[in-house]
Amino acid sequence: MCLFNIEGFAQTLDDDIDAADQAADSALVEQDTTVIDWPLNKKGQPKGSGYFVLSGIRLGTDLRPLVTSLTDEGMTAYTFYGDVMIRNMWYITAEYGYMDRTRSSVETNVFNYQSVGNFYRFGIEYNLMRRASVDSGLSIGLKYANSRFDQSADYYSTGNGYWDEGATLKSLTEKNVNVDWFEFVVSLRLALWKGLTADFGFAYNIKKDFPDTAITKNDIPGWYFNKDDRSRLNFQYRLLYRIPLFPIYTQERPRRR
Repeated sequence: MCLFNIEGFAQTLDDDIDAADQAADSALVEQDTTVIDWPLNKKGQPKGSGYFVLSGIRLGTDLRPLVTSLTDEGMTAYTFYGDVMIRNMWYITAEYGYMDRTRSSVETNVFNYQSVGNFYRFGIEYNLMRRASVDSGLSIGLKYANSRFDQSADYYSTGNGYWDEGATLKSLTEKNVNVDWFEFVVSLRLALWKGLTADFGFAYNIKKDFPDTAITKNDIPGWYFNKDDRSRLNFQYRLLYRIPLFPIYTQERPRRR
């Protein structure tokens, strides 16, 4: 009787082991199916495994000029930003912005100053954390920027005693002032929620040219407040959303033998 119970217990134990093995085999088959179901391109390779695969497009804006526009009555500015993600490694970036800046001061001989115009910048960035995350990253890059704007100023003239000209308030206007510069950028991107990212960074700007003007270039769209220096450090606080294209394949591309 005891021997029968032992044999029955052993048979039950064998059945449980077989059931566990079958469950494990099913899990392995399921995992392999996931790998096989990865979308493939025409060559039978996983989409996103190539070197020049467009993996996503990011669109957004720089929060800095928006916040300044809300807190400063003399400032109206905005920017539109976009970039194309190539295999989570390279970003081809482009940006367009507008600025209308008015300043008034009674401490100098200039009473009113206004700068109105737009700017654009484009360039390329390299993601140093391409294998760590899809949305977060640390990138470095180089960009070119151009700003074209009109500026005007009202200033106080003491007059000319020889011509019996008294003190007067005069106005001066300059059209189509053009400024170019290069930017060396460092950006830190942090994933927020489902493709939404925050982009914090800085750009070291170096002017390509600095045209002579009768009015001091006090504010330059894209460059912002200007101290007549040929270089400066600018900061950015962007909010971006990524529109996925092909899935990002993070493994190394197999080499042909």
